[in-house]
Amino acid sequence: MTRSTVIIVSFLAMLLPMAAAAMSRDSCRMVKMEAERLPDLNIPRNAHAAFCVNGEVTVVGGHTTSFIPTATAEYFKDGKWHLMETEYAHDNGICVVQKAGGKSGKVILAGGHAEPLGVGQTFAVEEYDPVTHTFRGFSCLDKKRTLATGTELDSGRIVVAGNWYAGDGIELFDGDRKFSHLKDVAVERASPYMLRTARDNVLILGNGDTHGEVLLTDVVDQLKGEPLHVPLLRQWQPLFCEAPFCADVGFIGDEAAGDYSWLLPVQDWTVGDNTDWLTDRPLAFLLVRDTTQFSLLPTTCTPPVKSRYGPILYYSPVIADRQAHRGYLHGIDRDNRHYVLCVEYDKTPSPLTLYYTDPLPEAGFPEIVLTDEGDLMIVGGITYNKGLNGTLQNDNFSPVSTVYLLHVGNRSDDNALQKAANSFFTLHFSLLQWLGILLALAILAAAVAVLVIRRWRGVHTPEPADAAPAGTPAADSDETMMQRIRDLMEQQQPYLNSSLKLSDVAAMLGTNRNVVSNCINSQQGCSFSQFVNDYRVGHAQQLMRRQPDRKISEVWLSSGFSTESSFFRAFKAVIGVTPSEWKTRND
Repeated sequence: MTRSTVIIVSFLAMLLPMAAAAMSRDSCRMVKMEAERLPDLNIPRNAHAAFCVNGEVTVVGGHTTSFIPTATAEYFKDGKWHLMETEYAHDNGICVVQKAGGKSGKVILAGGHAEPLGVGQTFAVEEYDPVTHTFRGFSCLDKKRTLATGTELDSGRIVVAGNWYAGDGIELFDGDRKFSHLKDVAVERASPYMLRTARDNVLILGNGDTHGEVLLTDVVDQLKGEPLHVPLLRQWQPLFCEAPFCADVGFIGDEAAGDYSWLLPVQDWTVGDNTDWLTDRPLAFLLVRDTTQFSLLPTTCTPPVKSRYGPILYYSPVIADRQAHRGYLHGIDRDNRHYVLCVEYDKTPSPLTLYYTDPLPEAGFPEIVLTDEGDLMIVGGITYNKGLNGTLQNDNFSPVSTVYLLHVGNRSDDNALQKAANSFFTLHFSLLQWLGILLALAILAAAVAVLVIRRWRGVHTPEPADAAPAGTPAADSDETMMQRIRDLMEQQQPYLNSSLKLSDVAAMLGTNRNVVSNCINSQQGCSFSQFVNDYRVGHAQQLMRRQPDRKISEVWLSSGFSTESSFFRAFKAVIGVTPSEWKTRND
């Protein structure tokens, strides 16, 4: 192999990974997935519970055509759906798959609308046995409920909270027959998230109130102890999911090891119209560990709220596949393409992949369940259609019976997702990626031309005496790193974490703390703490502009400062006046 060939091959080996890394930081990769049509349900239904137990996907209750509650259920086995009768109709009811003791595998079903058209609430409670496919009514809730959530403690007791057009509160099932009121809640919610953060404690949060209005609050109720105030929630609110879902779908921890970690989809509610659920707000993943650690999950790219086809409506919790260490968020666009945003949460930063289908006008939304094979099944639901103004509209009076299987799993084939990722590189390059490849090829062609000309002329151009040693970063590498740091700060806002350290930022960027520190010093002329405080001060200014009635004490807490004194010092150092003086001047 000639010296020129060695140089060309080495150059190409170095260039292509750099180009791929740069492109991956700029955009989330988009991969087409297969949507397999399965046999239809026996009964069209929406607002039903869906779960996978004993190897069978099962749906229970909901309402059928004409918005009428249905006291039926179905399970999928041997390639078809088997219809069952339930004791009660659970339209937007509670579903808890039990895991403790002798009840493991059985399912508690409770509450729901009492009448057609989504009216009223019920007390009804029954148990489903997936081994015998039988239902047994055995108790009643302490309070009539619908659009409530339940979760099981290690002891086998079940905590219930949430309601719709009725009072809320926390009640407890003793694991045998009795539901009893336990305590009031500080904030009444519909379809709340319930996060078990210890063997005997649960956090309750969400941003939908009991009348369907947007609820912007940083208050988190808990089973044990007083309500918490979480500053991060003043900006990043959990995605509202009206459809029934099992409370543990977003659990990514390990109960046996005492790790109670959760992943939730959140949106930035400081952006857009706060009366509109469907605004294309920035999206992120909220990582919750015990009752004190709330942070945004660092990701390799900004979670996409649009694809090349248009805006995406997400309307599900994160569905965690703990075996594959992946979380899935389901969405659709105006043409009824279905999307699954996959986050590999065990890596730092976490890679994101946006899977999509061709338009599926007959597929329902948003009833979705994780199968034992690690795929996602869309079961019934309602369809969304474009209204006259281009917005998405749904019809609760005409639910569907269609069932689709979205192939995103890799349990039956360890290389399935890798094959899908490879198809991305061969078939689904975005415009930016094609431009990156063309640029790389152009640079390579130029390098080859220079080598050919030198060889033809027999001229050897010596390196200047002050040339950088081989293997050192290019002259503009600090500028590139600085742009990456700015993108991280602006897109993921890690500065809102008051305990943010230099090493945290370095880990998010996949480098070391010295690189980040030296880059900020050389490019910005300041220290890391000064750089971060600039962002915190800017965030505080935005809050005071948008919410002039907000107290200063709330502003500094929401901006990432650990103390009031550090906020005042940083604000005056950056702006030149105190926060109160600045606020007075800008009123």
